[in-house]
Amino acid sequence: MNEPDSDHPSNQNAGDDAPRRTGRRGDVIGTFRLSRRGFGFVEPESATVTEDLFVPEGSTGGALTGDRVRARLIYAQRRAKAGRSPFIGRIIEIVERAAHRYVGNLARRGRAWVVVVDGRKLTDPVPVRDAPSSGAHEGDKVVVELIEFATETRDAEGVIVEVLGTQGQPDVETEAVMRGHGIIEQFPENAVRQASDAVRGFRAEASERREDLTATLVCTIDPPDARDFDDAISIEKFDPPRGETVYELGVHIADVASFVEQGSALDEEAMRRGNSIYLPGRVVPMLPEVLSNGICSLQEQVERFCKTAFIQYDGDGRVLGHRFARSLIKSAKRLTYLEAQALIDGDLREARRQTRSEPKYPQPLIDMLRLMDELARLIQQRRLEQGMIVLDLPEVDLVFDDDGRVADVVEADDAFTHKIIEMFMVEANEQAAQLFDRLVAPMIRRIHADPSSGDTSTLRQYASVAGFDIPQHPNRHELQRLLDAVRGGPAQHAVHLAVLQTLSRAEYAPSTIGHFALASDHYTHFTSPIRRYPDLIVHRALDAFLDHRPAGSGGGRNRKRLAAALRDDERLPSEDELVELGRHCSQTERLAQDAERDLRQYFLCELLGHHLGEDFDGTVTGVTGSGVFVQIDRYFVDGFISIDDVTEATGTRGRWRFNRENASLVAPGSAASIRIGDRFRVRIANVHPPARQLDLVIIDMKPGEKSQKKTKKKSKKKSKKDSKNNSKKKRKQPPGARKAHATTMKIKKQKKRDRRK
Repeated sequence: MNEPDSDHPSNQNAGDDAPRRTGRRGDVIGTFRLSRRGFGFVEPESATVTEDLFVPEGSTGGALTGDRVRARLIYAQRRAKAGRSPFIGRIIEIVERAAHRYVGNLARRGRAWVVVVDGRKLTDPVPVRDAPSSGAHEGDKVVVELIEFATETRDAEGVIVEVLGTQGQPDVETEAVMRGHGIIEQFPENAVRQASDAVRGFRAEASERREDLTATLVCTIDPPDARDFDDAISIEKFDPPRGETVYELGVHIADVASFVEQGSALDEEAMRRGNSIYLPGRVVPMLPEVLSNGICSLQEQVERFCKTAFIQYDGDGRVLGHRFARSLIKSAKRLTYLEAQALIDGDLREARRQTRSEPKYPQPLIDMLRLMDELARLIQQRRLEQGMIVLDLPEVDLVFDDDGRVADVVEADDAFTHKIIEMFMVEANEQAAQLFDRLVAPMIRRIHADPSSGDTSTLRQYASVAGFDIPQHPNRHELQRLLDAVRGGPAQHAVHLAVLQTLSRAEYAPSTIGHFALASDHYTHFTSPIRRYPDLIVHRALDAFLDHRPAGSGGGRNRKRLAAALRDDERLPSEDELVELGRHCSQTERLAQDAERDLRQYFLCELLGHHLGEDFDGTVTGVTGSGVFVQIDRYFVDGFISIDDVTEATGTRGRWRFNRENASLVAPGSAASIRIGDRFRVRIANVHPPARQLDLVIIDMKPGEKSQKKTKKKSKKKSKKDSKNNSKKKRKQPPGARKAHATTMKIKKQKKRDRRK
């Protein structure tokens, strides 16, 4: 999985810096986010602040996720001495409670009814009195609304507001995640009606203000299951009179702004959603499907309205210039990533196997794909030299059976065609941002702050494991060298993950600070208006630019007039409006990511529940004072081994202790330690899908790998005879294995009892 849950150590320093104070002196007002382990973060309301305030367990003041809170800044000397952010927070006031609805399983506790909430948002079950009257039964998945909040002297109390169905059913669990994250799938009737009216009003021939590119060779490259094709590519290579090799790239983006009227009910609903949400097995679109999968989708052999970015390059992939235009295109071919890669590689048989359309590939199409590959590699090299950060974190695709359950996982393909499209989209986004930055026009931007003020303590600990010392505030090239050094080694995942969590979260805002990870001084989002509302804002601004731009205008006086006209155009929101839009769209993006990760973790836990008691190889990805995180190689999912299980499995007499300086667990009275990158043989001991919980136990340290290095020198001193005799000894079963077996048998017995019921 791309991101760890909030328990993973690489996540616990993310955004852990003192934000600017608002309200009373020394206080911060913002939105609270509670983690599974009891600590939390306050996201400040100030639009200029990107850092979240860390609130330790015991200082949350009863606040729950979504509450608007006031936190007091507290100076923590130990953190300062350790080179970490010196400030933590303590919740002193819950300014406003969020509307708290939770999803969970209805259960009986004696004569009482309770709802055991999914995940770890609440530590205790919620008592409910109305279970029989709500029509719910034991084992049902329900939505409960808190009517009384827990205090030191009183339990919380809730009321069941919706019964979703029987827990464990894939569609019920998907609905549960959607309800739990406040996701509404159905569109308002007036929004659907306006979308249908826009489709009926479409006339391809009404394109007098557009460049006719229907004779230009254009194609789309997307995943095999895609339905909303919002970008297409064309490319030419030619030699100008001076003999300098030049490429012209055409990035054609669906002209959604032509079909979504600003200020309409359809527009308001798209803005409320902020983005499409891609859940495992289901998509919740930002726009009704008659637009997203219909008139705005760049389907094969169909004329479509676009906005096109034409970008010119020299032979080294450096940008020479750009221009934007309204256009009319006709995609010649719908390709999948693997199909396009096979055509570039000259493997027609594989291309036909991967196609989702008619397997016909004229030579001009193949030539164009190879030209795209050529230019994309030049762009990638140039951006790497500029300092672009590339993280290699494993991604897996879930494989569903006919019943909608996850039957397996497969590693996502790493075809270079993914990088081709990524590079071209980044370039188009960058050129759109440069256009408005030069005009000093108000615009929504995609910003990513540098980690100069961030807490890099965890990253520096992990880097030391790989033999690297990095400064407290590393620059792009220092991070690049670290990432390259561990790439392909056992510490790769943990270090790359630590870099991800050290970097601040990219957000939407009108400020012009650029994008750190992409090494870009000017950046926005232009290339996906079907699924991202900020892109739609940029498209409307481009309409204003194209309408106000004088024919043949250049710089100087014309540029000043154009800038003034844009500032007065109602299609461009004001600075204050952009601040609010940016904050809102950043929040909806986070909601989408959280929901996708939540459902993915449920499905993975359910899958691994069928493998209780089975053994797998894994790599240590995180070490904390309470235990060790190990990523299972086969499924790319992290499980947890408690420190008590570590002690039992290794047979040590005392409890292992956590060494914060190098992020390791150290055995008592021994030089043995556990650090990131160590390799284990682990057994699945317990799986609890509703809590998204996966518990492991150590079966064995994998011989000959990193974790054994400290014992190798001693083993060399032994004689061959000793080695031979030792090899004949029967290996003692580790205590951890016995515990895992006992747990497995207990679960199997419980399942038998459940079936009898």
